[in-house]
Amino acid sequence: MPPLTPSSAEDLAEALHEAGSNARKIAVIGNDSKHLMSGPTLPADAVISTAGLRRVLQYEPNDLTISVEAGMPFSELQARLAGRKQMIALDPSFAAQATIGGVVASNSSGPMRRGFGTARDLVIGMTFATLTGKLVSTGGTVVKNVAGLDMGKLLVGSFGTLAVITSINFRLHSLPLRTRTFLFTFPDLEAAIEKRDSILASALRPVAIDLVSPAAAARLGQRGFVLAIRASGSLAVIERYTRDLAAPAELTGEQDISLWQQIREFTPEFLARQRTGVVLRICTPLTQLAALLRLVSGPSVSRAASGITYIYLSSWQGVLPFWKVAAEHGWSAVIEFAPDDLRTTNELWRLPSSPAAVEAFTMMKKVKQMFDPQNLLNCGRLYGRI
Repeated sequence: MPPLTPSSAEDLAEALHEAGSNARKIAVIGNDSKHLMSGPTLPADAVISTAGLRRVLQYEPNDLTISVEAGMPFSELQARLAGRKQMIALDPSFAAQATIGGVVASNSSGPMRRGFGTARDLVIGMTFATLTGKLVSTGGTVVKNVAGLDMGKLLVGSFGTLAVITSINFRLHSLPLRTRTFLFTFPDLEAAIEKRDSILASALRPVAIDLVSPAAAARLGQRGFVLAIRASGSLAVIERYTRDLAAPAELTGEQDISLWQQIREFTPEFLARQRTGVVLRICTPLTQLAALLRLVSGPSVSRAASGITYIYLSSWQGVLPFWKVAAEHGWSAVIEFAPDDLRTTNELWRLPSSPAAVEAFTMMKKVKQMFDPQNLLNCGRLYGRI
């Protein structure tokens, strides 16, 4: 069915209330760029899109804050901010197709996570529509807010299962004066991890530290295990990195930009080539990253300073050994992307068996019940569990 595309937050809230009051199942989308992400889109009685909400509501460049509607295309917003030499410090995949609301609802991030965090660190407020037809504003438009509990944080990464984000307030950052990438290549994993550890123990603070497996590096025109370090700042800062790292290869200008765009968009490129492919995301402590990567024979990209690894598999059979090892080590593992037929018939989220994880998931279900007691909104979208 064609989606309903309201042009205002009030109209969206009214549409949500009308569907909810009639106990109709509701699917919520932005530009639907990540339809293969997380849980499957189950059959719904109504589809509501935020794509009609695309205005800049308030922009204070001197205060480094902006408020935008959720349907604003992410790339369009970044282009506008770049004109003022500013940015939202997020670099998610599917950047050309995504809406800003979709980025936040899926808590998508990229290599810059090392330097700036995720959407939870950059969102300072939002407005969302509930199934009762109310528009709720939370947080504010100031970088430091001590007003109390920020309910908006619950919606970051909720995949639209609680309410519908209609606008978001962001903390902005200045575009870096310069960036430079330092590349290290290693024939074996242990040497790459040792180099990563030495950088983390140093005074340097790169904005990105990614470790790319040999199979993934080949897609980038590289060989072996590739440790990519990106620095930003003044000329003096960049020169400090050059002296301290003494990397065998340095990339600047278009080469620097191109490499990180390839790394950022590795997932969409893989899914375009592998129609039956599966992207598995596993989170490990930094000290256990090597233990995971020793099990990976194909392509993988790791946020090597955050402990997040994306593993690219050609079929579902490749998932099963990782499910087992994740359970043994207490790692969190989810199917980040997969075809619809696989997501509707398989487990997508392997929760650690620790009491803390069980308690956290129990609380998530209680929050879902509070927002959506009839389970109408984006059913199953949160990795098939909520």
